[in-house]
Amino acid sequence: MLRTQILSRNVVCVKPMLLGVSILLFSAACARLPALTPDILRAAEQKWTAHKPASYRLVVEMSGDRVETGRFEVEVMAGQVVSFRRNGLIISPNPGQDYTMDGLFHMLTQELGLAEKPTMLGAPPGYSVYLNAEFDEDSGRLIRYRRIVGGVSNSIDVHVTEWQPGR
Repeated sequence: MLRTQILSRNVVCVKPMLLGVSILLFSAACARLPALTPDILRAAEQKWTAHKPASYRLVVEMSGDRVETGRFEVEVMAGQVVSFRRNGLIISPNPGQDYTMDGLFHMLTQELGLAEKPTMLGAPPGYSVYLNAEFDEDSGRLIRYRRIVGGVSNSIDVHVTEWQPGR
């Protein structure tokens, strides 16, 4: 009988600990990106401007409800795009849509403007647009961006999966 009570107490002590660990892991897995505001974007862009290398390579993966999933590989040398590929195919970049880090900041500025008018993104009246982004603390470069439009399927996810500063 004594043995059963000791075992029973040990099991009771382990259950709350497992529950706590489970909650911690679940909340970490579901952690949201920080909200994107004009002030946060401005601060990140200022850091980027102060620290950006003249040459770098990055890979951006984009997906969403109304955009074609794509993998963009960009190489910048001396501040100019020297290589731009979409899904492995060489393409010519359009000004402001070249997927350089400066181009991504331009896109985020446009997204903030669109978020002020949710109906322009297809949201029913009364619904909002939710913008979230993560930036590198030191350089200000974009790591990940997500837009969710309430009341409609019009999300977008931009993830910088590879980043290599120039040599």
